[in-house]
Amino acid sequence: MRLEKRLSTNLYLLNNFVWDRLTDRTAYLNDSDPAPEKRVSSDSRPLRDILASTYALPIGRGRVLNLNSSWLNSIAGGWFLNGILTLQSGPLLGWGDYVYMGGPLDYNPHQPNGPTFNVNQFVTSSTLQLADNIRTFDNQFNNLRRDPTKQLGVSMDKRFNIKEKASLELRIEAFNVTNHVTFGAPNTTPTAAAFGVIGAQANTPRRIQTALRLVW
Repeated sequence: MRLEKRLSTNLYLLNNFVWDRLTDRTAYLNDSDPAPEKRVSSDSRPLRDILASTYALPIGRGRVLNLNSSWLNSIAGGWFLNGILTLQSGPLLGWGDYVYMGGPLDYNPHQPNGPTFNVNQFVTSSTLQLADNIRTFDNQFNNLRRDPTKQLGVSMDKRFNIKEKASLELRIEAFNVTNHVTFGAPNTTPTAAAFGVIGAQANTPRRIQTALRLVW
């Protein structure tokens, strides 16, 4: 679903929303199975929402606030502010051929202090792991996913006219401007010491960059 709206002469909004279900039949759960396993695809992201906006700051010649000085208008006027907000389901967790006791996991993907789920529901002893068995435990589950993506990026840009056929474009960008952490997937190997623990950040910290572009 796509929505577009111009809220004023200076503000424009665009929103794209995707809700889907993606399944695969590409791999066998057991070599002896008559058909590949039907499961949620590793590429599945059932919810994705992108909100983008552009705002022409009302400063400068021909706008709401026309400064008295021409050089002030040339410096402070003509700026555009852009923003993009990304909200998306996290990727699926991968599971091996484990002994699961069947109790509640109480999974929290945004919890970095200790295990993110109840590891006591699995057999963790290395001497009691399954081998040479017919597997029934699924590879992936639709409700067990990595921490979802929630990220905001902003930018400001302006064109400075040098002469009739030449201009200088300035762009300032900030990625993950709120410095929000998206945690990586927890360890899902029962015999590992860090079983259930998140060991990495999935996104990058806040980054700011500037760029100049000469057009002639």
